Amino acid sequence: MDVLIDTNIVLDWFLKREPFYDESKNLLSKCWFSNINSYLTVHSICDMSFIIDKKFSTEEKKKLFQLLLNRNEIIPETKSDIEDFIKNTKWTDLEDGLQMQIAEKCKLDYIITRNISDFEHSQIPAIEPKKFLELCK
Repeated sequence: MDVLIDTNIVLDWFLKREPFYDESKNLLSKCWFSNINSYLTVHSICDMSFIIDKKFSTEEKKKLFQLLLNRNEIIPETKSDIEDFIKNTKWTDLEDGLQMQIAEKCKLDYIITRNISDFEHSQIPAIEPKKFLELCK
């Protein structure tokens, strides 16, 4: 199974955000230590870096990002991905639109996110971490 992990899931784990920390930790562990292939987008890594900038030292951030690189496939976005976002009248948020575009282009099975409503126009089903974990039992 191939899944795109939305930025908010990794941030929940990085920042130990309650009440989402345990769920995000369990989800990432499930993906990293089973037959699930997890993917992140390049822009998610950049967004995470900006958001955690004040919470971690440069060295801590580099270690966290190296862990992500070791455990996930990283998908770059291209000019044509952004152009496709611009052309799609249903997509209003660049980050979410790129996530949907990448998941579709790579033929992934799910987008795992806490913000299901952001992905209502996705061709790839969006699923919450708890439901995905239940699906994998």
